[in-house]
Amino acid sequence: YGSYSIAYVPRAGEQLSSLTASTQAFDPEEFTNVELGAKWDIRPNLSATAAVYRLDRTNVVIPGMTSADPSQLADGQTTKGLELGVAGKLTSAWSVMGGYAYQDAVLTATTSANARDGATLAQVPRHSASLWNRYEFTPAWAAGLGVIYRDSIYTTTSNAVTLPSFTRVDAALFYTINRNYRVQLNVENLFDKKYYASAHSDTNISPGAPRAVRVALNATF
Repeated sequence: YGSYSIAYVPRAGEQLSSLTASTQAFDPEEFTNVELGAKWDIRPNLSATAAVYRLDRTNVVIPGMTSADPSQLADGQTTKGLELGVAGKLTSAWSVMGGYAYQDAVLTATTSANARDGATLAQVPRHSASLWNRYEFTPAWAAGLGVIYRDSIYTTTSNAVTLPSFTRVDAALFYTINRNYRVQLNVENLFDKKYYASAHSDTNISPGAPRAVRVALNATF
């Protein structure tokens, strides 16, 4: 398949807080995306996908180096990427869902000393991947195990501060009581990995959540 699209996103909320009309703050952000891909049904219950794309953005709001610095309008960004995916059943009891993404994302114009042409975009990992497995031991009992990987990222387009790469493991346990009720136990960050999830600036960085356990009762009628 092939796809070509143009989209516009108007300004809203905090995007207007540190920009003025003199810097074209009210012009919408423009997205132009070109994508080529393929979908393959390997067998009736297992499929794979692949896609390459190029995304160009103009009039983009980017954060300053610190929380006190005003946001800036970048004249252009370009992201080139590859995405691979697989989903379905490997056996009658084993289900998988996984994906890999490669992204090369850079500024295409110099906006300021901290946002130069060729700088890597903030919070865009070059490599990321995930794989989720679910195995049904019996009609009542099933378990899941997932792995998430994210490459290192820059906090802002200054490219001065880097958040390290991380690998996180999640798990789940499912018990079907009857046709109407199912109990589910989810454990996020199974091994209590310490990592940094995101950043608002070079000095405002958020850690990833520690181990979290959730129990849910699902009912159908």
